[in-house]
Amino acid sequence: MKEARRENIRYGLRHIAFNPSAPMSDGQLAHFANKICLELGADPARMTLVIHQKDGSTHGHVLLPEWQDDHVLSSKFTWQRLEKIARLEELRLGHTLVPGRHDRAIAKALREAGNSEAADKVAALVLEDNSARPVSAYTSQARRMTERQGFDLPAARREIMAFWEKSGNDLKTFRRLLAEKNWRMRPGDRTDWRRDAHVIETDDGLLIGSFTRLTKVRTKEFCRLLDEEASRPLPVDLRPVVRRLGQQEGRHQQRVERQRALKNLIWVPPASLSALDRQRLHEQGRREADAIRKRLPSIGSLRYPEQFSEGFRIYLKDWKQEMQAARSVLNARHPLERRYGPDSPLDIQGACIVRMMKEGWSRLKQAHQAVERARQELDDLEARKILFSRKKRLTQAEEQYRQALAQLAEILRYLVQFILYHLGLSSQKPDPIQCPVPIERETTLQDYLQDRRELLQTLLDEKARRLWIKDRCREAEHKRARMIAQWHTERVPDCEQAQQTIARLERLHRLSWSLPEEVRMAVRDLKRQGQLRLALRELDRFDNRDAPVSLPSDQRADVNRGSQPIILRKRTLPTSSLSP
Repeated sequence: MKEARRENIRYGLRHIAFNPSAPMSDGQLAHFANKICLELGADPARMTLVIHQKDGSTHGHVLLPEWQDDHVLSSKFTWQRLEKIARLEELRLGHTLVPGRHDRAIAKALREAGNSEAADKVAALVLEDNSARPVSAYTSQARRMTERQGFDLPAARREIMAFWEKSGNDLKTFRRLLAEKNWRMRPGDRTDWRRDAHVIETDDGLLIGSFTRLTKVRTKEFCRLLDEEASRPLPVDLRPVVRRLGQQEGRHQQRVERQRALKNLIWVPPASLSALDRQRLHEQGRREADAIRKRLPSIGSLRYPEQFSEGFRIYLKDWKQEMQAARSVLNARHPLERRYGPDSPLDIQGACIVRMMKEGWSRLKQAHQAVERARQELDDLEARKILFSRKKRLTQAEEQYRQALAQLAEILRYLVQFILYHLGLSSQKPDPIQCPVPIERETTLQDYLQDRRELLQTLLDEKARRLWIKDRCREAEHKRARMIAQWHTERVPDCEQAQQTIARLERLHRLSWSLPEEVRMAVRDLKRQGQLRLALRELDRFDNRDAPVSLPSDQRADVNRGSQPIILRKRTLPTSSLSP
């Protein structure tokens, strides 16, 4: 053992036991031990051979040191090689050949070594069915231990095989059959790669053997059976449930009988009731009233805030103001989005426009005729050859001409404003016609009269008038749409902020049950105290609990210098202007 530790070998000794079925002399046993030493590469001089008898049977034990001065004992295919030596020794001594698990491999090795005769005899032991090959259900050490305790291990193995065949590969049934013999199956004590192995033992703790060895079940198949057993739902014992339901039913029947007796007292005349019965009826009515009062909701209506505490009324008032302010931001509309024109029905508006157009066109024609007459008189005066008092008459004629043009332009202005207002294209009501129209100065009057003259020519032509009105309406509508779109674009941040505020207020008003109990209780207490902003801040703190931690700029500079300690603070998301 010291040599093994010195050479970093795990085991120091190798023990090999052999028990022949036929009697052997000490010399024959020593010869067989020397064969084992030669096969494993051991020095026979360092061999320890123990030969003794037990129950009339002679067997031997060979002890070999793992470290052989300059090498380690061979351990490759040890069991197959030992079986080959045993078969050769049986052939040499004339003993009956014992079939083994590796007879086919032994026969092949003997044939390759040139020993065809021995190979043929060993090959005759090989069975055609591989599943029927010999399997060691337990070690010799286990068998010796059970024999010392008076336990018949082979008989137990046969019973276990019968139990497994009877169970139909069902672990539950197999465990029940083992329990009838006061046996049990449990996981093994190994914690290495064989941790899934199960062993069968008695109630006294006597080990019988491994489940897979005793039943010849493959380890892979056994693991599958264990997985199926683990995935199968456990049966539920319903007896306690039935017993509890029976007790509840009995109590319910007793309660129903008492209530029926009390209800029967209601129909009895009060004069015939005793004082005890009247007291029982009174107590029953009081209990029912208390039960109904407890079932009533503890939350009152918002229509009657006076039933709430003073702090909660303050909270409701602030909450309504915040909600109204946020909704007013969302519901705001541009002044140009409002409908222009009068609120009267469309048929009345159409009749009004038709009537105005008839009167307006007649006045427009009269004004146009007045302009033509004034123009004709002015042309006649300019064509005269007599210069006597012509200058004064020209001035009066020009004044009349300008007045007629101004009146014509005023009528045109009124007609256009009236039509645009009643069509809903303008928010300005038409100003009344001013006659006589104030005359502008000479320098401005020329451009004014020229524009009005061109407008007059356009309005007098039906086709040109339609195109002019259509262009003006389209231009006004496009300008109005651009102004409305730009106004809404500029208000996007305010609307988003208002939506966030509304969402926070609605969440505060109806607290979700998914919130932790301490958070809901803290928010409820703040609401009862009238602290709206503190309640919102408490919800924001819970929402931002997982936000990444950042440092202020001055502390980041301290980190770079490494001169001052760092104080971490939790970064919070920006809130709306309505939040605290």
